[in-house]
Amino acid sequence: MVRYVVTKGKADGREQYGIAVMGEQEQMDSIDDIASSLEETMVLAAFLQENGVAAVHFRDVVEDYLAR
Repeated sequence: MVRYVVTKGKADGREQYGIAVMGEQEQMDSIDDIASSLEETMVLAAFLQENGVAAVHFRDVVEDYLAR
């Protein structure tokens, strides 16, 4: 089972939040610049976790979420 962890970074001089996909012992994938809002990113990470989204579908689900 994977875990979804919110990450924080800087892009163009402003804070950006992303999500990392964590396997048992290593990071499997990540998107660093999902939103500038910590709250929005946490909601998305919780959605991914609660729905058991597989790592292979991570990028597609995030893309669909952002396109809505």
